[in-house]
Amino acid sequence: MKKNLVAFAVAAAVLVPGAAFAADSSAKDNGPILYGYAQITGSQQFGTGPSASNGLVFGANRIRLGVKGEAVHGVTYNIMAGWDNAAISGNNGGLGNLLNNGLGNGGNASIVDAWLNYAPVPFAQLEVGKFKQPVGNEYVDVQGNALPFIFRSMGQSLLPGRSAGAMLHGNDVMGTGFGYALAISDASSFDYGSAYNNLEAGSHPSGGGQGYFLNGSGQYIFSGRLTYDFMGPLLHAELSGAQMTLPLSNMYNADSLTTWNVGVHGGLMGIHYVAGYTNLNTGRSRNGQAGVSAQDWNVGLGVNLHQMTLTPSWLDIEPAVRFDSFSYNDHRGTDEKLDNTTVGLNYYVNPNNPHAAQIQVNYIIPTGRSGKFGPYATASTGVFGGYGAPINGMAYNTLMLQFQAGF
Repeated sequence: MKKNLVAFAVAAAVLVPGAAFAADSSAKDNGPILYGYAQITGSQQFGTGPSASNGLVFGANRIRLGVKGEAVHGVTYNIMAGWDNAAISGNNGGLGNLLNNGLGNGGNASIVDAWLNYAPVPFAQLEVGKFKQPVGNEYVDVQGNALPFIFRSMGQSLLPGRSAGAMLHGNDVMGTGFGYALAISDASSFDYGSAYNNLEAGSHPSGGGQGYFLNGSGQYIFSGRLTYDFMGPLLHAELSGAQMTLPLSNMYNADSLTTWNVGVHGGLMGIHYVAGYTNLNTGRSRNGQAGVSAQDWNVGLGVNLHQMTLTPSWLDIEPAVRFDSFSYNDHRGTDEKLDNTTVGLNYYVNPNNPHAAQIQVNYIIPTGRSGKFGPYATASTGVFGGYGAPINGMAYNTLMLQFQAGF
């Protein structure tokens, strides 16, 4: 009871000033702005086994349509619908209908984001609604239509992803280059493949009484993030983490789930880099056994030849390479590991608006496979992945081609 009252008091202290500020409707309306993009993919895997079929499969990685704007001065909104993984399917151990299912809807159409942001002052803004929790480097800072590779890293499943809640945040506080975010949200992720999702049957975080929208479970995801920007695009560094109190009945048989992440990204004169490390663990289980832990680390590099003045504007190409390593173990002695090396090439039709129309080619080479991530694996790996690989990971050599257009 005391914990619930404290959480309610914290939320009220943040929400009430924001609501009072929103009542000022004297500012000019700006918006709405309609935006969207589509990513159409073609993929094929190789070496899937002597009795497996192989062939090209077409689909849509992301289809997004949204509206955003400024309701009144200092009050902005964003509502975005998504249809992700459309028609992407495959055999066991192949692409699989769980591939990249961390996007938030498991292949179905849904409202991906729906939030309001109140900004009485730039260094203390309040965001409420359904949004990305402030944990992760690439996941938080790079939108889906601006990724240097077709899929995000395998560490996406270790993050809380999207949930409904409230977040206090600010960037470049008082001109120092430091930013922060503190969030409280319901104790469940909307992201279909997140470790924070589907921890028990009917995992909606409702309490007793009438529940759902009227009464919560008293369990939350608490998350926070500290960022630092140096010399504009040269360096962006972040340290973030989240903890969720687990329900009495949960698949980990533990009291809490904790994630922490550290990452950097940036670039200069056409050279772009990214690196990150994510760790998830439950601590010891309630019966004293070792808990579940998972780690992912990745490093990527891209070189835009046009930005380096090596190619003309009609040939804006960017070779890129990434190494991504994922591992998982639990009290049963399960030790699973998978490394992916991605070699890619990005072509931007218009250098002045690079993500309005682009083509990406990726070839992913898996190495270091063990456990359920081994060759010809067909057993499900639970919330950390589908068949034979973690989310966004490839158990087999995979060629991917993606066409993107947006407005």
